[in-house]
Amino acid sequence: MAYDGVTLYHLINEFKPLLIGGRIRKIYQPEIDEIRLLVNLGNQKKHLLLSANASNPRVYMTEKIKENPSAAPSFCMVLRKYLLNGTIIDIAQHETDRIMELSVTAKNDFNEIVVRKLLVEIMGRNSNIILVDESMKILDSLKKVGSTSSRYRQILPGRDYVYPPENSRLSFLNLDANHLNELLSDYKDSSVEKVFVQALLGISPNISREIAFRSGIDPQTSVSGLSKKQKQFLCEAFTQVINEIRQKSEPVIIYLGRKMVDFSTIDLHYLRSDHRFEAYPSISEMLEAYYFMRDKALRFKTRAANLRQQLDILVRKNIKKLDNLQQDVDASHKNEKFKLYGDLITANIYAIEKGQEIATLVNYYDPDCQTIDIPLKVNRTPAQNAQHYYKKYNKSKTALKHLASYVLETEEKIYYLESLVNSLDQSTELAELDEIRHEFLHSEFNKKAISKEDKQKQLPSKPLHYISSEGFHIFVGKNNYQNDFISTKMGKNEDCWLHVKDAPGSHVLIVAGGRFITEKTLLEAGNLAAWFSKSRGSSNVPVDYLEFKYLKKPSKAKPGMVIFTNQNTMYVTPTQDGVESIEVITDTN
Repeated sequence: MAYDGVTLYHLINEFKPLLIGGRIRKIYQPEIDEIRLLVNLGNQKKHLLLSANASNPRVYMTEKIKENPSAAPSFCMVLRKYLLNGTIIDIAQHETDRIMELSVTAKNDFNEIVVRKLLVEIMGRNSNIILVDESMKILDSLKKVGSTSSRYRQILPGRDYVYPPENSRLSFLNLDANHLNELLSDYKDSSVEKVFVQALLGISPNISREIAFRSGIDPQTSVSGLSKKQKQFLCEAFTQVINEIRQKSEPVIIYLGRKMVDFSTIDLHYLRSDHRFEAYPSISEMLEAYYFMRDKALRFKTRAANLRQQLDILVRKNIKKLDNLQQDVDASHKNEKFKLYGDLITANIYAIEKGQEIATLVNYYDPDCQTIDIPLKVNRTPAQNAQHYYKKYNKSKTALKHLASYVLETEEKIYYLESLVNSLDQSTELAELDEIRHEFLHSEFNKKAISKEDKQKQLPSKPLHYISSEGFHIFVGKNNYQNDFISTKMGKNEDCWLHVKDAPGSHVLIVAGGRFITEKTLLEAGNLAAWFSKSRGSSNVPVDYLEFKYLKKPSKAKPGMVIFTNQNTMYVTPTQDGVESIEVITDTN
């Protein structure tokens, strides 16, 4: 959900009892686009975060403290000059737009009490934090906007502050049924979903879809196609949603399966059927959790991108090498004919004369005894020609032996590299990413010097921990270090170990715990093994399973590499629903 006017409306209502009357004791600027205010109210200390980040502009109270730069940026110094030790007397929202106005009383140069406002505009890439005086004249801003960027609205010290253009949009709090009917007439060419977004300040597509859902109308329906009855339903649904917004907030983070997809401060009925809602006691706590997880995912993606690129290059390089080796193997197999040439020349040695260019001989090894033309060197005797072909045959046979070992070695390299790529696909935590990077840096594929920091041993991350429908504990490795831990440290002889057949994937362990492992639990674990593998998108994926006692890790084997015997094979078609239906213990991640 966009950080819309509804979210800000609820947040300001949450702020008022906690911040109004508080004194601003400290002002920091830990990031180029982020301001933090420490506000004291009685014995309470609140950290207010104001961010004009182009991707994630936001306002909320935070518990997470960031390190501050040794020298404060100029805008931070201006805020300290005008707001430090000031008292917050009001927090308001401009109309229902995404603009928060923080009114602060402080003394001016003449020791007079004056009111200044800190305006936070949450407008995507145009977000800004602006300080104005009592006459709404700009004192300074986080981002300067000159005439070259905007002819309508310059954000520069000394200029009068002008609110962002509203484009004739109205506050959603000041709209009754009559006005709404007029609005529908004015926007008859729009869809039901778009009309509220286009006509009202602070309404996001999520809220608009919720209104349409409660009215029983498809949000893509054109307003011009609505019947009088449908318009009535739409007006009733709009009134119901707005009344709920006025009365209370319900801060939740929304998940699709286990993936965080959105947040909301109202109950979105249209998402109830296939989404999961995680409730929070306050909007600030909800926003902090949401943006923390979102920032962590972004940092993970950024840090994983470089390693993935290196691995992809190495995989392609070794696949090409394997292809060339296979061509050499095919060529060596074709050289089997040289032995035949030698044998036929030797069998007919007295029928061939020196100086012949071609010997046409009967192929005794052919059931039909057809003749074959054998090229000869004119300056060699028949015996020398036979020896020449025997040498070529022996040379190709020797090469074939070496090629077989090179092919096997290259296949093992590809398998190992693809196991690292698969680990990247399964990992979600920075600690897991650090383990994969540490493993790669200490592998034969890294040609660069290892820094002192990278030589340090990584703190181990934990495998995924599931509980089967019948109460068995199932562990799933998300990288080779976790796989090693599962396959060498965790299991007991009677436990069951699983792995997708002939493809990189996670090691999976079912802990028997003195019980007989049922077929149902085995299938659930097989679904996990197939899902957390390179074969995730396939059907009828073969999964090997065996008792843990038949598993062994060879000496000096790479991380995650094991050998086993006495396995059986099941076939499963992995599905996301099947994986998400298994209970996961999140505190082990």
